[in-house]
Amino acid sequence: MSEVQLEQNQEERKWARRAHLSTILTYPMALLPFPFFISSIGAMVYPFVLWLSRNKSSYSAKQSLEAIYLQALLSLGFFGFGTKFGNDRVLLVFSYVLMAFIHVVFLGIAIYRTTIGKAHHYPFSFFPFLFSSNQTKENWNELKKKFEDKVEFSEYKSQMEKLDGFRITTEKESKSLKDLNLQGLCNEYLHSLSDLRVKLADDPLSYRKAKQFLNYFPETVSKILNQYNQLSSEVNSPESEKRKTELSSLLSEVIKTTEQVRNKLKADETLNLDVEITAMKKNIEFGGY
Repeated sequence: MSEVQLEQNQEERKWARRAHLSTILTYPMALLPFPFFISSIGAMVYPFVLWLSRNKSSYSAKQSLEAIYLQALLSLGFFGFGTKFGNDRVLLVFSYVLMAFIHVVFLGIAIYRTTIGKAHHYPFSFFPFLFSSNQTKENWNELKKKFEDKVEFSEYKSQMEKLDGFRITTEKESKSLKDLNLQGLCNEYLHSLSDLRVKLADDPLSYRKAKQFLNYFPETVSKILNQYNQLSSEVNSPESEKRKTELSSLLSEVIKTTEQVRNKLKADETLNLDVEITAMKKNIEFGGY
C-alpha cells in the first residue's frame, strides 16, 4: 500500500469513528426542552450530513449509515420506554439508564472496530445484505463487459453462483465432521477453492479452461461430505474408520487437483482433468458414497 493510500485509509477510519462518536450528542441535547427520543433523532444530523458529503461506496459513508441506524434504534427504545413507563418515574429512569448503557457498549465496540478499519455492523443491521447485493450486481455488470458472447457470460455467472453455493454447503458439512484431521483437510480444500474463485473473478475468460473441474468437483465433494456425515453415526467402528481413511485420501486428492487447476490457470496452460475425475470416481465407488 502506497503512502497516499495509507493516508486515505487513515482518513476514512477517522471520519468513520467521528460518525459513531457523534451519537454521544444525544445526551447534551437531552437538556433541551424536548422528549428524550427527539434528542436521539437530533443526533442523527451529523452522521447524515457526513454520509451526504462522502463517497457513497466509501468506508466512512457506510459507517455513517450504521451510526444513523444506531440512533434509530436508540430513538425507538426511548420512545417505547417513555410510552410504557411514562407514569412510573422509577422504571422510566431505570429503562433510560439501561438504554444509555447499551448505547455506550455498542458505541465502544464501534469505535474500536473503526479504529482498526474493520467493517462494523450493529445488531440486526440490514446494511451488510444491502451492500453485498449492490456489490455483486456491480461486479456482474463489470465482468459482463469482458465477454463478447452473452450466452457464455450467462453460463459463467451460473457456474460462479453454483460454486459459491457448493462452497457454503461444503463449509456447513465440514463443521459437522467430528474428526479434526478431516476438518483440517476440508478447510484446506475450501481455502484452495476460494483462491480459485478469486482467480476466476480476476480473469473470467479463464473459466473456459476450468469448466470441466467446475462441472464435477465442487458438487461431488459437497455430496460426499453430506453422505459421510449421514453414515458416520457409528463412532470408532471398523467401518467408520475405513470411511474416514478413504475420505481423508479423497480430500487430499481433491486439494491437489484444485491447486493444479489454479496453478495451470495462472500459467495459462491447457487443462485435462480426465485422469483425476476417473480416479475420483473409482475412489467414490470404492468408498460406497
